[in-house]
Amino acid sequence: MPADTLSPSTLAIVERHNACWARADIAGLQALYHPEMVFTDHFSGNRYSGAALREHIRDIIARSSLDSLEYLDRPRVDGDTAFLRYREVIRAANGDALLSVSACDAVRVCDGLIIEINEYALPLQQPGPAQHKPAAARKIGLSPRALGYLLKDLTLYFEQQQPYLQADLSLPEVARATGYTRNQISFALNQGLGLSFYQYLNRARIRHVLASDPASGILERARAAGFRSTSTFYSAYRAVTGQAPGQPAK
Repeated sequence: MPADTLSPSTLAIVERHNACWARADIAGLQALYHPEMVFTDHFSGNRYSGAALREHIRDIIARSSLDSLEYLDRPRVDGDTAFLRYREVIRAANGDALLSVSACDAVRVCDGLIIEINEYALPLQQPGPAQHKPAAARKIGLSPRALGYLLKDLTLYFEQQQPYLQADLSLPEVARATGYTRNQISFALNQGLGLSFYQYLNRARIRHVLASDPASGILERARAAGFRSTSTFYSAYRAVTGQAPGQPAK
């Protein structure tokens, strides 16, 4: 069939697919998928089909804030394939942006159903460009969206459990508590926030100090927040606030 005949039907199917995503219609999505449908995440190198694809779709629907997905233009269609450009922002419970994802999907249609989706996505640091390393991304096995979920889980864990109050808290301990690997946590923090684990940890401690009763001495509050070194505390305080402890607010 000529490409100009295929294009309108391809566009109609892709637009139905987008509408199902917008209303979290899992059954509607599955009805549009060809029995041999394959989804490939080129960032992590993961491929999904059959039951694994259904589970992957359910997980995304369950965890995404679908209204945060913004299409950057209308789908572009070339015969049996449509190309979609979009941006998605993964946010913490308080609304703070944790990770922005920039992506392009190539969606191929066969016999009136979607048979293949190739997702080319990159996490974007806040602010600045992502430092994408393909080999490292494939080693950790997480999509850019999943990196955002990791940051969301990590934020919730730090807010609710306050593990940073332990002066000897380590990355392996946090990995065990959250169910992620050390490499996954380090990679997500670097890609999403541009931070090392200990920079992230010390920022949490500084926020705790700032929220503590000012009647206590600043160094006493620092020790209570998990700092063992005065020099580390001073360095972290300046990195977060832009000024030295005790300096009047600007």
